[in-house]
Amino acid sequence: MRRWVALALQFFGIAVLGIAAWRGGSWALLAAAGGIAATLGWTIRWRPGRLRRRGPPPLAVREVLDLIRQAYGASAGWAIGTAEGPLDTPVTQDPAELEQRRRGAALVQLASVDGRLHVVRDPDAVYVAVGDFPYAAGLALQGALLDDATVDKLAAALRRFVAGMRIGEEQSAAPRARIVAGRMARLAAGAVTLEGTARAAVELAAQLTHRAVALAIAADEPRIIAISNAADKRLGGIQLPHQSAVARAIAFGIPVTTRGAEDVFGAGPGVPERRRNERAGTAYPLLDGSIIVGALVVLGPPLEADAPILDDLGPVLTDLGPRIAAAQAVHEAEQRAVVDPLTGLRNRREFERVLNASGPGSRGPATLIYVDLDHFKTLNDSLGHPAGDAALKHVARLLEAAVRDGDLVARIGGEEFAVWLPRTGLREGLEVAERIRRSIAEKPLTWSGSLHSLTASCGIASCPELVGDVLNLPAAADAALYRAKQGGRNRVERA
Repeated sequence: MRRWVALALQFFGIAVLGIAAWRGGSWALLAAAGGIAATLGWTIRWRPGRLRRRGPPPLAVREVLDLIRQAYGASAGWAIGTAEGPLDTPVTQDPAELEQRRRGAALVQLASVDGRLHVVRDPDAVYVAVGDFPYAAGLALQGALLDDATVDKLAAALRRFVAGMRIGEEQSAAPRARIVAGRMARLAAGAVTLEGTARAAVELAAQLTHRAVALAIAADEPRIIAISNAADKRLGGIQLPHQSAVARAIAFGIPVTTRGAEDVFGAGPGVPERRRNERAGTAYPLLDGSIIVGALVVLGPPLEADAPILDDLGPVLTDLGPRIAAAQAVHEAEQRAVVDPLTGLRNRREFERVLNASGPGSRGPATLIYVDLDHFKTLNDSLGHPAGDAALKHVARLLEAAVRDGDLVARIGGEEFAVWLPRTGLREGLEVAERIRRSIAEKPLTWSGSLHSLTASCGIASCPELVGDVLNLPAAADAALYRAKQGGRNRVERA
């Protein structure tokens, strides 16, 4: 309306000026010019926004972060999630500060994912980081002493800064779809693994939809590889039955929705029974071209086709498929390099790499156990190679069940396995070896409806009790295994 009034006044002024020029003399023209000058001056005086900048230019995100850093006397500051990419202030090339910079950047990355306040007190610095996925910021303050009240004030300032990053992006002139796609691109760029990419995706989707979200990848049996913070933690890593809505979405490439008490993850082994009636949702297939690579699962009532949420979720679904496919290809290539394809255990090359890495300058005890199946050739010849493969897989699962997290089980030959126990002395190693031997003898292989007994011989070597150098453990364990075979099999011998 104001524009049309202004346009009408402009036409009126031009018409009056023309009449004055035609009917009047020089003073009339001078009066008209004076009126124009006064009007222009009035416009410049009271409406400066169109003709000159009002005040100083706005500060960039890096400049605001640096001001907060200086206000609290911090030595360094970090921020992630903006279109500029990760920020690190002040810029420095001092090698002495590189470790501090890496530590602070990693803490801010963690805060961006879990959204919590992180306070780490090191002897030389205190790190404070806050996040609101996918944004986060943090500071490092010199000195180990920092009272809780100061930490609270600093955290509040960082939260306001993080909220400002989000509001600034959402109020920009960029289309919403481009903003969402940009967030996905920045998050995926910061993730270096398949699980990291999936985790970033579910948190972004959860933030857009305000619902619990999970991500499953396509396989013989689809498997959940990431869940958002609001989802049931027991769902992580489970295999999904073929009749589940998620599996159907992956099989047919169309969204599949469940309603009411119908569990979108289906009913089957490994799927938690409790709270099943709360797990209705929609599984959206993820495509890399025409290939279905997985599904993004949004829990809750079905979304209407014209729901505004889908305007934000659409770019994530479009962008996520190729990213998951690329991350999965890298993951599978890495797995082929270190994993035995038959048993799923680590292979000989990976075992030797871990052992060599533990050799020079290693501290603390370590134990190596060699395990060899007895009469394996007879089993292969009498029942066939498929039965032999089944026996190797069966033993691999028994070995994994007998060790702790952090121990390594590898298949290093046809029917020979290695069990590497770091930070384990001889006495504990002997207990593990005996547990392995007994487990294999007491749990026969089931093949073609019949039970087939298995036994194994074990050779054990430990450093420093039996061997002075970690790199000599394989030869010592192999010699002990040979004595176990010569001594009648189904026994444990020490170096």
